[in-house]
Amino acid sequence: GAHSRGHRATGEDVPVEGLREIDPYELVARSEHPFVRHQVDPADTPLVLALGDALVIDGNRNRTGPSDGSPSLWCLGPTHDLARLAAQAADLVDEPGRVSVEAAAYDVLPTAWRLPVSGHWHWMLTHDAPPPHPLEPTVVEVTDAALIDGLLDVANPGSFARPGSRGVECWLGIPGDDGLLAVGALYRDPSGAGHLRSVTTHPAAAGQGLGTSVSAALTRRALAVCGTATLGVYVDNAPALAVYDRLGFRTHVSFRSAKR
Repeated sequence: GAHSRGHRATGEDVPVEGLREIDPYELVARSEHPFVRHQVDPADTPLVLALGDALVIDGNRNRTGPSDGSPSLWCLGPTHDLARLAAQAADLVDEPGRVSVEAAAYDVLPTAWRLPVSGHWHWMLTHDAPPPHPLEPTVVEVTDAALIDGLLDVANPGSFARPGSRGVECWLGIPGDDGLLAVGALYRDPSGAGHLRSVTTHPAAAGQGLGTSVSAALTRRALAVCGTATLGVYVDNAPALAVYDRLGFRTHVSFRSAKR
């Protein structure tokens, strides 16, 4: 039937149902999906399974994964394809410690993958540097770990990045009289794109646009290397979404993340 046949890739019909394994280096080299191109590290990806337009990627364990070595899964693609892929993949993949799935498809995951949801977030990207604002405060590179931790402890204790975190290229911030008023980290994605992390403003300095200034400086620094800046932001963080929209970031995929 029309729904059971794929394209003629090898001179014969390939069933669409066919689960296939893809070499992670080939996936990243060929994919047109910006998330796959920038976020997936082929050297840290033990397994990629595909069906139709859906992907299940066991990858980035070293970056976001569970500490016990269990799979950290990214599930991408149309819901109907993901449902079929995940149902077959559940028998081929060890029980994951973390799953990030396109938000609309969370309910189609196999039971063993439906871990407690820990976040609903947008993955965003820009290629455009924000123009400098004439009244922008001076943003400087910060190398004093105690100053950075001091601000994060007060204003962002659950921060994904901390001084010394793997892959963090630099911290940029705005100093005040008694410590940092705002700070943020730049992480390098596997592709070389810069990923903004842990942009944080001291509560006493809120509402002054300092987070915007730090984000703009991080974005410019990110773009200087390979012309792409990325970030993740929770869907209910309206102030941050407004900032990133103003800076030119656009959502390419929305995830629900879940972990044991």
